[in-house]
Amino acid sequence: MIDENKQNQLLKTAIKHLLKPLIRFLINKQITLPSLLEVVKSAYVEVAEKDFTIKEKPPTDSRINLLTGVHRKDVKRLRDLNQEHKASERLSINSLMLASWMGEEPYCIDGIPQPLAINGENSFEALANEYSRQNIHASSIMESWLQMGWVEKNKDHKLSLNIDLLQDNQLTEDQLYFFAQNLADHMATSTANLINKEKNFERAVFYNKLSKSSLLALKKSAKSQSLAVLKDLNQQALALQKQDKKAPGPHYRFRLGSYLYTDLDDE
Repeated sequence: MIDENKQNQLLKTAIKHLLKPLIRFLINKQITLPSLLEVVKSAYVEVAEKDFTIKEKPPTDSRINLLTGVHRKDVKRLRDLNQEHKASERLSINSLMLASWMGEEPYCIDGIPQPLAINGENSFEALANEYSRQNIHASSIMESWLQMGWVEKNKDHKLSLNIDLLQDNQLTEDQLYFFAQNLADHMATSTANLINKEKNFERAVFYNKLSKSSLLALKKSAKSQSLAVLKDLNQQALALQKQDKKAPGPHYRFRLGSYLYTDLDDE
């Protein structure tokens, strides 16, 4: 059992290590320390307000100041400002449409997303209307997807899904939304495992004495096997959600992620 001072030092070292990739990204995007500090203060205030209630009553400004170290004037300002960013309806529609197109018949057959006619039965319009309930017109979604390169029109005037181009170099609102959601849930899993006796599932495979050829072979296997698992679970989860959302709540979130990192990518 390590003493508290040693534990705090190890924790700070761990935090510094996990922040480095984020800081590298922020510098690349010209987001400096003063801008980041404002975001950190806001996050401290929101977490304290939501997760550290007393008898289900929100904490006072003084208690948030005591819990977080954020000055009382900043606490009041940030609580009044309510800077929480909420995902737009378009984001959830995009993710549901993509999940259905990549995992549900008739849009996907034998694991292969099918080219879709623009209008008519089993078309892109039908897929969009299934999730947007016509709040956002199918043609608007199609034009957005064409512009981002997610789909392309073939010679038969059907739309084909560009799976390889769904993750391009240009940052979009969708990319940043899922960047935050995926990493936040992974971090929530990891931090809960440090606090709670009952552990969440979290596993990784790590080796650091590999040749380049071995590493490339592992990358290929990891991508294909992970994609197969995710496709299978996507189909299962999509079917279960269609069944469960008709029933009264409560309803719960499920997220399984897969990532692959090698230092060869840093060269």
